[in-house]
Amino acid sequence: MATSTTPASNGSNTKEAIDREVETLKDDIARLTQQVASLVSTTGNAAYRRARKNLDGVMANASDKGQEAVDAVKDVTQTIGDAVEDAVYKRPVTTLAMAAGIGFLIGAIWRR
Repeated sequence: MATSTTPASNGSNTKEAIDREVETLKDDIARLTQQVASLVSTTGNAAYRRARKNLDGVMANASDKGQEAVDAVKDVTQTIGDAVEDAVYKRPVTTLAMAAGIGFLIGAIWRR
């Protein structure tokens, strides 16, 4: 008779041991899930900050380049204006003839 109670108690102990192991595994999985979520959050935040910093740098660089382009256009416009003004004062007849010729060409092109 002692042998029949031993397997039953062994089966009960085994089931309890398995239940404890399953609970331990569930707890371990829950902790791992939290750690992975924390790691992803930290890594994601760091990646976002790096991307934002890079984007801010690119935007500042683009703004600087845009301002340089505007300044260059202003310089060219000023230079052309000075050249035209100089030409009008030094050679008024030649300037008038050139303006008439350019007007004639634009009119001819416009008609077509």
